[in-house]
Amino acid sequence: MKSKKDILEKVLWFDKNICDANLFAELEPKRKVSEHYRYKNGNYFSEKCKKVIQHESELELKFFEKLEKMEKVLFYWEQPIQASYWRGKRKSHTTPDAGIILDNLKVVIVEVKPLSGMLDYKVQLKVEGLLKFCAETGCGFLLTDGKDTLDKIRKVKCNLKLEKAILKSIDNSVLYKRECNEILKKCNASQNELLKIIFKHNLKYRSFPFKLQT
Repeated sequence: MKSKKDILEKVLWFDKNICDANLFAELEPKRKVSEHYRYKNGNYFSEKCKKVIQHESELELKFFEKLEKMEKVLFYWEQPIQASYWRGKRKSHTTPDAGIILDNLKVVIVEVKPLSGMLDYKVQLKVEGLLKFCAETGCGFLLTDGKDTLDKIRKVKCNLKLEKAILKSIDNSVLYKRECNEILKKCNASQNELLKIIFKHNLKYRSFPFKLQT
């Protein structure tokens, strides 16, 4: 019986499921991890991969530690590919957090983000590019915080009082963190209930610094 906690069950696979490890000539990072003060970067030695894996956050580190214990995972590495995406009219590139080779030699491309970060409009633009890459190559795709995916937000019951207050506040305006926190407190609402409304109405959301608008 498969464990309900197996995050790899949430991988999105495409019809063109032909990608395997043989398509990756070099299992090496495509860029160096950021040393920006906002990121908790570091090195993690993988016994499974017999190499040092670099990470840019505690979430990534915990995700790598989880992969280390999964029998179906043969190998994993950081910053595995570069995929193009569009930022308005400008073409850019994104490098996802991890690549995984499974015991059937299928490859999964992974972006590790907290639930709040998954709905960030800049992240969503990058995800579009990663989905296109995976659809064309046959790789699987996973957007996760290591435990959950956006399915968790889909299942949150909509707080109607909060929904009405948020939509009224962003009508022809922009909502910033302090004002948003005041609304959450007044409506006795949780962060996930806010994310549900952002998801439901496809609002333009920036996680850091916080900004919400239509």
